[in-house]
Amino acid sequence: MDKMKMSIATTNTAATPSEPMSIRPQRLLPTRIVQNYILVWLDANIDDINSSDCTNIINKLSEVVNRTRHFTDVDECIDFITDIHEEKVFMIFPDSYKQTILPIIRDIPQINSIFIWSNSQAGHENWIKHLPKTKGIFTDIALIFKALQQVAHECDQNMISISFVSIGSESSKQNLNELDSSFMYTQIMKEILLTIDFQQKHFDEFIAYCGQLFSQDQNQLQNLEKLEREYHKHDPIWWYTYPCFLYSMLNHSLRIMDIDLIIKLGFFIRGLHNHIVGLHAKQFLGHSSSTSFTVYRGQGLSEDDFDRMMNTPGGLLSFNNFLSTSMDRQVSLAFAESNQTDLDLIGVLFAMTIDSLISDTAFAKVGHDSHFEEEEEILFSMNSIFRIGSIKQIDGNIRLWQVQLTLTSDKDPDLHILTDHIRKETHPAQKGWDRL
Repeated sequence: MDKMKMSIATTNTAATPSEPMSIRPQRLLPTRIVQNYILVWLDANIDDINSSDCTNIINKLSEVVNRTRHFTDVDECIDFITDIHEEKVFMIFPDSYKQTILPIIRDIPQINSIFIWSNSQAGHENWIKHLPKTKGIFTDIALIFKALQQVAHECDQNMISISFVSIGSESSKQNLNELDSSFMYTQIMKEILLTIDFQQKHFDEFIAYCGQLFSQDQNQLQNLEKLEREYHKHDPIWWYTYPCFLYSMLNHSLRIMDIDLIIKLGFFIRGLHNHIVGLHAKQFLGHSSSTSFTVYRGQGLSEDDFDRMMNTPGGLLSFNNFLSTSMDRQVSLAFAESNQTDLDLIGVLFAMTIDSLISDTAFAKVGHDSHFEEEEEILFSMNSIFRIGSIKQIDGNIRLWQVQLTLTSDKDPDLHILTDHIRKETHPAQKGWDRL
């Protein structure tokens, strides 16, 4: 197998353990997936790598993706990938495989990104242009790490759960019967979790759970130790934006409606929501003049979700997670444009009109509270609901669209009917844990 340069230290933000774990890719124990993606490493000659080099590579990449699977057999690898239903796959293999495996995997929808590594980049420029999922030819593990960080962020951005609710002139009863289950479950879970008085024991139980989950992952164990030691030293928004497992775990659990994990994360969900509510009160409440403004979010939508949105004119759109947006249109447009080459996605720029005088949804500017201090970011609490407006191509590009959204009010008649129906069906007389 081709040797890769090991310039790792310059980008490694985690402390180096005094006794590195002896992790080989094929010996990683099965663990529960708590991210939107996994890393698949195909190479029949993995045993030719020096043991310490292999450990360093795996430890480095696990800072981004905490689930890695290694395969030496192509058929076994493909079978594993095609059996995945909820997550996306980032795939790494040496350039000696490109002739045999690229024709097979290029159209597999589970594969999000392909990283090919080689001793040299020369001679690859022409054919790689025709493979949108291929992120490049890499000769350095540090470069793969940087590219992996970028695609993981984009994957989380694109895989946020979105629900669409049609609003017609006919009886609302029909719409309620056909209501997207993720819309209902997110609404219910949010209402329940916000009424529970979480204690220190719930935080301790979460730490113990993560200790078992990441028992083989030194990087995440270091993050877990920091979380346990410093959780109360920082605000929830800081932790939400801090580069560790917490953000991706929350994102994944809400997307697939992993109720057990959502409950374990309940202390954090409530804390994050309350933090946003507090900032919202300071920043927007008490203003007598209009505070209407526009924020943006760029992402990729699957063709199925895009078609559902196009077929829901004037309806409701719910982001079933905490929602990051920006006041900078160009930054968000760049995110939308980055999805044009992925034939499985449609690039979408959401332009969201917000009026804090009529909306009861919690949102806040979080730049000074964020780990990254991005002053243009506006963060919405989970289950923010918008009215769908115009949908137009950008510059005549069939794979790039701008969608106009307007943040709803709790007094919105359609939304009022929906939420009342959901509450009546979910033991409204009970509170907290008893309602679960």
